[in-house]
Amino acid sequence: MGKIAVAAITSLWVIPMSIIVNHIVPGPYMDEIFHVPQAQQYCKGNLRSWDPMITTPPGLYYLSLAHVASLFPGMLLMGATSQSFSEACSTSVLRSTNAVFAVLCGVLVFEIIRFLGPNLSDRKATLMALVMSLYPLHWFFTFLYYTDVASLTAFLAMYLACLRKRYFLSAFVSLLNQFVVLLFELQIRL
Repeated sequence: MGKIAVAAITSLWVIPMSIIVNHIVPGPYMDEIFHVPQAQQYCKGNLRSWDPMITTPPGLYYLSLAHVASLFPGMLLMGATSQSFSEACSTSVLRSTNAVFAVLCGVLVFEIIRFLGPNLSDRKATLMALVMSLYPLHWFFTFLYYTDVASLTAFLAMYLACLRKRYFLSAFVSLLNQFVVLLFELQIRL
């Protein structure tokens, strides 16, 4: 067992649950009515577009662009989308960004548990990380297009880097977050 087991087991419930949620709720749900159209504007290249109802920086939208870009060639080959990149930014594809982050969160939690409890067995650390991955708030937001899972991933990455005394890496991740906030503020002023 270990981080690969955490990633694999987390994927075993994240993927089917994502499919179920997307089947039951195919369109934007709750605050997704703001986040999905905003991300779709970014997918169209409209990086200056901003919905004033959104109060969070656009970090998730930038990360979603990278996620969709990584999936796009495969989507074209499978005929899942036409030639348009912006058409690939469907609600379900955007939600899958958080599914990836949920798996990363599980791995980061495992690494933090192993660091804080060096005497724990891999099996016990794996089980603890899997249980924490099922916490209700994290579970709920894993399957929707919200900023929470990406924020938690960034926080856990910074915390783990600090624990390992990799302060420059932690500061770099924090700096990336601040850079996104700066871009957001510049975007609003333009």
